[in-house]
Amino acid sequence: MKVVVKIGGQAAEEKDRRRNLARQIAGLASAGHRVAVVHGGGKALTHTLQRLGIETVFHNGLRVTDAATRDVALMVLAGIINKQWVAELEAEGQPALGICGGDGKLVVARRLTAIHNGTKKDLGYVGRPTKINTAILNMAFSKGFVPVVASLGLSTGGEYLNINADDLAASLAATMGADRLLYLTESGGVWDSEKKVLPLVRTGDIRRLIHNGTVRDGMIPKLRSCARTIQHGVHEIDIISPDEQNSLLRTVIKRECVGTRIVKS
Repeated sequence: MKVVVKIGGQAAEEKDRRRNLARQIAGLASAGHRVAVVHGGGKALTHTLQRLGIETVFHNGLRVTDAATRDVALMVLAGIINKQWVAELEAEGQPALGICGGDGKLVVARRLTAIHNGTKKDLGYVGRPTKINTAILNMAFSKGFVPVVASLGLSTGGEYLNINADDLAASLAATMGADRLLYLTESGGVWDSEKKVLPLVRTGDIRRLIHNGTVRDGMIPKLRSCARTIQHGVHEIDIISPDEQNSLLRTVIKRECVGTRIVKS
């Protein structure tokens, strides 16, 4: 089975959580699954920007990225965080290959412009994947490696672009023909108005959940990305908590629903 795991939030920053997730990812790989890991690292990036005196601005869950912010993102995401995940997997005996979207032409992206109140808003060096070249992933799988991908890509002009990690994970999953896509988030799933996790969301429900305000902030681009991904052939997407015991193994191997499962309407 081909599985894409997107890791974000506190899971990227706390060593105990990284170790626990690395153990589970290694377990999936040792069970014969081809696992690709995609990570962001927004909180670490925000903290680093603060220390450098660079303001952080978001628009609909996307980080507005000027040239300075983009360069810090390269340093933090493709550097520190990426190599931390490689180290954790290697410590579990699982060979890992740390890369970003610019390596091996893995991700070609275009600059993304948002629409706000009917006018265009420049997000800076923010991109959306337009082409995925899976050659480097297939090479890693053939050698028994888990590819660990930082959420950056290259424009056709050779500029690095900051890519929403959810979008990147979705694009990889669709192009790979992945059977499962899993998002690890602090929320542990999609909440209803009473802040209870919805066990099942159909793609036809997503527009309504956004429109009535049930879904907010960073969950908006995540669910929109989920809807696009399922339309492109990924059968199921799970949004789960990294703190739920053995959440990855239970979701993939035992087929349990431990958070929110998103399926086609």
